[in-house]
Amino acid sequence: MKKHLGPLAVLAAGILLGIIPLATPAPKPADAPGFSAARAREDILRVAAAPHTVWDQASLVPVRDHIRSRLAGMGLAVATYRYPPVTDAFGHSYTLENIAAAIPGKSGRSILLVSHYDSSPKKRAAEQEGSRGAADDGYGIATMLEIARVLAAGKDTLENGVRFLFTDAEETGLHGAAAEMTHNLAAYADVDLAINVEARGVKGPAVMFETGRNNLATLRLYRNARWPFAYSFAVDVYRNMPNGTDLTQFLKKGFAGLNFAVLDDLSYYHTTRDNPDNISLRSLQHYGEQILPVVLEYSRDPRYGRPGAFAAAEDMVYFTWLPGILVSYPATAAKIISILTTILFVAWTARALVRKEARIGSALLWFLAWLGMAALALGIGLGTSVLLAKATGIPWKVTYMPGVPFDRAITWVLVFLETLVPYLLASRRARKGGEIGSLLAAAMALNLVMLAVFHRFLPGGSFMFALPLLAALAGSWLASRTGRAWIVWIPAALSIGLFLPILHLVGLALTIGALGIVTLLAFFPLTLAGPLLVLGRPAGRERPCGSG
Repeated sequence: MKKHLGPLAVLAAGILLGIIPLATPAPKPADAPGFSAARAREDILRVAAAPHTVWDQASLVPVRDHIRSRLAGMGLAVATYRYPPVTDAFGHSYTLENIAAAIPGKSGRSILLVSHYDSSPKKRAAEQEGSRGAADDGYGIATMLEIARVLAAGKDTLENGVRFLFTDAEETGLHGAAAEMTHNLAAYADVDLAINVEARGVKGPAVMFETGRNNLATLRLYRNARWPFAYSFAVDVYRNMPNGTDLTQFLKKGFAGLNFAVLDDLSYYHTTRDNPDNISLRSLQHYGEQILPVVLEYSRDPRYGRPGAFAAAEDMVYFTWLPGILVSYPATAAKIISILTTILFVAWTARALVRKEARIGSALLWFLAWLGMAALALGIGLGTSVLLAKATGIPWKVTYMPGVPFDRAITWVLVFLETLVPYLLASRRARKGGEIGSLLAAAMALNLVMLAVFHRFLPGGSFMFALPLLAALAGSWLASRTGRAWIVWIPAALSIGLFLPILHLVGLALTIGALGIVTLLAFFPLTLAGPLLVLGRPAGRERPCGSG
């Protein structure tokens, strides 16, 4: 049992590294400077006092009045844009009424903040009548009003302007934003970047989950967020999904953009439980800690005072590493990292084969075995989600299956069981005196294949395979050069820590209907971690591959 204590500690360290980035900031009190969730909450209490859907036009009147009153009270000129009636996909017709305000800047260029003020009616099976929209989109309204308050209280004229748009009828087809882009596009000629504030749950981190294409310059501005939480793979995934928000309408017209939303507790989404009693002040503060610094930086920096300030030729690859740390680099650098990783893997494997620390036939067999187990992980996850759908009567859908009891516990139990498989296989091979080099080489090859697949289809996720693989290669080399076998535990912990929040976000965003995707994604870093955990054990007799 003693020999397993070290690997267990490494596993715990990896889990801790993965949990830490999910932390959200403490809410600031009403008398604090800057963005205060306590102050912003007061706006949610007003706008979410009752359901306010476009199917009940009278219910929208007090919400509109509150937004106009708050903006006017800050000294801002308020405009109302009214548009002809639309008929939504559910057969309801109504006129559209968007509310706008602006704080001008010297340059004549502006950033635009967007949220919608209608709550959701019942549109599908998992939803309910009576949602008060406290999170969706009370979070957006409150965040924007609090940011407007901070800016309006400033004494200096802004270098670049900040505009605010509160849209109508988002929930029934993005109609308010579409009307602006169809009937009023010229009014946005000064806008360089649109920031949309949304919610698809009621708590957890506010995820920056979408940008426009070629987002390099946009991400450079986003780096100013005080508590960034973003993963570039999410942008690639969202681009391939049928979902849309108000930002969709702006991106179609070529605007740069950032999109924010909480994802936790999706079972509250579009139900009566989306009410002020269930909002999270920590989540609300997290919106502010990201968006306000970005807006302030834009408003103060003269470099953004020219048209095309966010034009770029490529995307960024990025991910959150510990609270407040956003690792980002251009897509070109990601390709270079992947090429370097491939070269190092070939060199590492060649040396292992020459030194008989791995055998090509054994490595090929293990590659096929890992591939088969990956397929099994996908099948088990998929089968479990289908069985849960049948057991609960909830329709099975990969991207939307909320309300399954104990869904999170089920997910993490399966992932934990997956964790044991590569470790126990490597332990058994070590116990029988077999070399682990073939096992590790095959795992590296599998992750290299996934790196190539992601570069082709989801390039924003390339870091998920390139960085753990680089860490494993570096850790193995360092362990062999220093004679300290435990060094290989470092890449094992880092790989687990990198993937855990990603798995968490995929599970939240896609629900347990995507359990197969979660179990499949989890399997790849574990194929590296398992052999590395065994190689680092003090009692192990295996040398790390590449030892000299």
